[in-house]
Amino acid sequence: MQAGALTHGRGRVISLTILGALTTFGPMAIDLYLPAFPDVAADLGVSVMTVPLTLTAAMLGLGLGQIFYGPLSDRFGRKRPLVGGLILFTVASLACAWAPSFEVLLGMRFLQSLGGSAGVVIGRAVVRDLYQGRELARALSIVVMVFALAPVLAPTLGAVLLEFGSWRWLFVFLAIFGFACILATFILPETLALDRRTDHGVGRAIRVYGTLLRDPRFLAPAVLAASTYVVLFAYISTSPAVMLDFFGLSELAFAVLFGVLSLCYALGAQLNSRLLKRFEIVPLIIVFVAIQVVAALVLLIDAIAAPSVVVVAVSIGVAMATIGVINTNSTALCLEPFPYSAGSAAALLGLIGMSIGAVVSSALVAVHMPVVTELGTVMLIGAGMGVVTIPLLVRRRTPEDAGVHETLPS
Repeated sequence: MQAGALTHGRGRVISLTILGALTTFGPMAIDLYLPAFPDVAADLGVSVMTVPLTLTAAMLGLGLGQIFYGPLSDRFGRKRPLVGGLILFTVASLACAWAPSFEVLLGMRFLQSLGGSAGVVIGRAVVRDLYQGRELARALSIVVMVFALAPVLAPTLGAVLLEFGSWRWLFVFLAIFGFACILATFILPETLALDRRTDHGVGRAIRVYGTLLRDPRFLAPAVLAASTYVVLFAYISTSPAVMLDFFGLSELAFAVLFGVLSLCYALGAQLNSRLLKRFEIVPLIIVFVAIQVVAALVLLIDAIAAPSVVVVAVSIGVAMATIGVINTNSTALCLEPFPYSAGSAAALLGLIGMSIGAVVSSALVAVHMPVVTELGTVMLIGAGMGVVTIPLLVRRRTPEDAGVHETLPS
């Protein structure tokens, strides 16, 4: 398939589906084994409250890996770093399946996500190679819709696999998924032309990150995207305790409900694709940040008064839908101004989001308050962070005003 065929007709559908699948390594690696937390704890001799540290390891791997894969893909093209990362993910997944201790599982989870981060960052960079402007946001909406199906399917699939085997089989499945993605990448052509590649060494790549962080065109939407990660990872980290322990749902019921709520994320991205035909990006963001605040506030009030599984579920569903709009559009705003540094911009955006996710999940292990109140509080903090970021987003300056410029290839 030629690069020009990726943006039209059947080629567009195939390419965006594959790119969406490449961005699912995060939710697949994280969400698939959420129903297995009690089994992992019992098998490896640790407390069930300690198992979420594997989420922290995974998020750190996803975040740090992107820092390396971004500049690598800007320098050597998209395909070679992508295939290398997917091979690491596949091998580390098999190592997780045979982990003899919790400490080994932690280490392998980090390496697994380090490899999977290649799909996350390079998938977004390829989309930026192919699209710009509102078409970039629309294409990202389709990619995010595919991405959001992973949390829908993963916990349910995990619960089904647990009916037939131990938690270790979940990582065997992830290894198979990684191998399938390796095969799928060979369908895609290289999208970064030779004349658009950089010659960055390590030092210069670090300077590119510094330039991006000083550029309001990147920083403001990146902070906004990060606010959605606070909301998202608060839900992911606490959902087993909220649904399984607090409300007493079965593993299968939890998996189904988790999938339904995650589907709201996909529906939000699909809604965003349609709304972008009529509305500009920034006004859409402002409206959906306000809706997110209301959803988080309703959840917190319900948690303090008398927690109801219906109110909690509806509030989470609305919040997930807003993330599908806010995160997609803020990502487009981050990437669009930087065609020559798309890999680095996508990498830095991913690092910021995953680092915040790791901090949130680690902090929630240490915090001691009723778990539903904990969820509502952190979600409201994330939504409030989005509100504070709106003025920065509206007042973004031109690169000349900011005194910074994109680093062009030499």
